[in-house]
Amino acid sequence: MKNFKRILAVVIAAVLAVTVFAACTKTETKSDKVVGLLYDAGQDASTSAIEDAKKFLDEKGIAYKEYTGTTVDEVKLAVDSAIADKVAAIFTPTDNTIMTAELSIYEALAEAKIPHFTGADSFALNGAFLGYGVDYANLGAETANMVFDILVNGKDVATYPVKTFDNGTATINTEICEAIGYDFDEISAKFEPFCQAIKQIKTAEEFEDTNASNPASALASGTIGDENATKTFKVGICNYVDDASLNQIVSNIKVKLDALGKENNVKFEIIYDNANADSNVMGQIISNFQTDKVDLMVGVATPVAMAMQSATETDGTPVVFAAVSDPISTELVASLEAPGKNVTGTSDALDTKAIFNIILAAIAD
Repeated sequence: MKNFKRILAVVIAAVLAVTVFAACTKTETKSDKVVGLLYDAGQDASTSAIEDAKKFLDEKGIAYKEYTGTTVDEVKLAVDSAIADKVAAIFTPTDNTIMTAELSIYEALAEAKIPHFTGADSFALNGAFLGYGVDYANLGAETANMVFDILVNGKDVATYPVKTFDNGTATINTEICEAIGYDFDEISAKFEPFCQAIKQIKTAEEFEDTNASNPASALASGTIGDENATKTFKVGICNYVDDASLNQIVSNIKVKLDALGKENNVKFEIIYDNANADSNVMGQIISNFQTDKVDLMVGVATPVAMAMQSATETDGTPVVFAAVSDPISTELVASLEAPGKNVTGTSDALDTKAIFNIILAAIAD
């Protein structure tokens, strides 16, 4: 009987030890904080990044909850729910719907002291706490280089690799940083291991410096390049929506093409239009480009690129996209190295792991 009691005592002690160890391990690897994932489920550019985010959070043992919306009003309701749920932070990838709604939600998030981490600097310009990703001015210039190579140098679109860029620039909205209660220097020090650069910005509706000599004219149609050139190429540019980052891309495409034209004795007739996130308007713009017999189309953002791909399947007009996050899953290209048909361009694919390391650094106890 005594031996039995001793054995029972040993077993109970072992069970308690395992339980305590498991509890301690859970505390070390898991968090009771919840991260909100805010996006438009209908945006192809968002879904793959959200799946990557969920995989990362699952591996880290961090809870998350999804909030979606397809209109500004729906996004506002989704944010209200996230605030009511007291999420620790909210993540949004390069999602045009949420970008459009940012000016309508940032004040509520700041008041609730919930940092909004996003996949583009234009979000921070419009009130998000942080935008992380590529340099859109450079992306615009590189898009112009591709247009020039295809039209002037005769580069084959089907074998012209998609251009990708290093992530790493974190743009912090200093007004929101203060409103949430962060010290800018302290929070920047936490982010530095995961960033190539940290920039500051304040809430506005447009970038003051787009690296264009005249930003207003850079978003208009017109002829650029060498005015005395005898050779003119007609380029149709369709922007998805009036957005700071996307506008920055368009303006820098024009600035770079203007410089390349003057250097190489060619002109570019630019036909520019904005779809205002309306698929019907987008279709009409592309149809107009075809009527005008453009030599090449530039689609800024995923929905425009996909519409242009569909519209040019028969005539094979070259299409160069800009700021497409996942050109493979959207079937715009067969691969990044060899696109395969008449479509190639520049990608603003987001380094999801990097931005979530930043998020975790921000919300850590």
